[in-house]
Amino acid sequence: MRILLIRKLNPFFDASASGNRYASLISGLVMLGAEVSILVTGGYNTSVERKLLTKETSYDGVKIRYLISTSNHSIWWRRFNKYVLDKYCRKFIKNKIKKHILSYKGDYIWITNELLILSSFAEVYSRLQCKSLMEINEFHDIYKLDGKVTNRLQQKHAEDLEKAFLESVKHIDCFAIMTNTLLEYYKSLFKPDAVFIHLPMTVDMSRFNIVKSTDTDEKYVAFAGSSDNLKDGLNILIESFGKIHTRYPEYKLKIAGFYHRDVEKQKQIITRYKIQDKVQYIGVLTREQIPQFLINASILALARPDSHQAQGGFPTKLGEYLATKNPVCVTTTGEIGNYLTDNESAFLAIPGSVDSFTDALDRAMRDNDNARKVGFAGYEVAKKNFDKEVQSRRLYDFLFDNLKNNK
Repeated sequence: MRILLIRKLNPFFDASASGNRYASLISGLVMLGAEVSILVTGGYNTSVERKLLTKETSYDGVKIRYLISTSNHSIWWRRFNKYVLDKYCRKFIKNKIKKHILSYKGDYIWITNELLILSSFAEVYSRLQCKSLMEINEFHDIYKLDGKVTNRLQQKHAEDLEKAFLESVKHIDCFAIMTNTLLEYYKSLFKPDAVFIHLPMTVDMSRFNIVKSTDTDEKYVAFAGSSDNLKDGLNILIESFGKIHTRYPEYKLKIAGFYHRDVEKQKQIITRYKIQDKVQYIGVLTREQIPQFLINASILALARPDSHQAQGGFPTKLGEYLATKNPVCVTTTGEIGNYLTDNESAFLAIPGSVDSFTDALDRAMRDNDNARKVGFAGYEVAKKNFDKEVQSRRLYDFLFDNLKNNK
């Protein structure tokens, strides 16, 4: 089975939740015998990637081709490429994408949720020589949430993306959808003969098969992800930690992720609880650094509030948290409660409640033996439901059966 993934960034050098999901699924498909190629439309994401990979190369058994050689290794370059350079290169890149789509003679073209990719597909789908595939892992209209869009350029880009997405889903043959909530919402938009699979969040468990560093005995609660209060509730986590830090003076709170304007609000909470020496912002970690950061932690925390985004999606970081065997404190947003049980496989809290999340942290810190058992049980949940070997097999069988049934 041959698959061409068209994506803006190479997922093997993209530490985002989406990048990790694609990298896990692709490596799993390759292990099962699929021939996977990636067409990268947005250039290089890291300086290391640029040094390692030529414009046409292979990586971990996957053929990779870069359409352009721009860099995205800083937030300023990403913004420049997205809002300025794309405007001038759009026609060139779009023609290149369409050429590859029309000339591909494999089994599936995997379309991703990027404006140029979607609009290119929408213009040529009727002339495809293979099946089309799309993965959906969150609602397409989350940009309408308060604070998601902060300027006219972002607004215009988001509106154009929404239009291209809604046009494209009407012509896709196969869908892999992360949650049942998304599946119920979108299936009415699919064409009548489209087929779909519920494919839960996917994590490469082997990335976390490492030992704790022996050069430190530091205890810390770890968070890795967006510093956006609305998305991941970092303000709730910080305030919860502040409420109990005097009970557990040996603990620190370490936060890894991109800077967000909400950090200034978070620092006000830190000052109010006088925990400046207890809370550390350590910046963005690479995909290679994340596993050790999470493994070394004593507790992993995600105080995600309830929102339109949380109801439809499922946090990839939760799968990574569980894969470490460390105890996890998390809110029951979306479908998290379908997999995890309070005090058995995680310490669960009510979304949006500081008191409830404080209690979850307290229970995780209070009894180390119980916390260890909860951490191991959470790992078993992840192994059963989210492991790339499990979900890649399901996706492979789904795609293979679809080909067989349409011969």
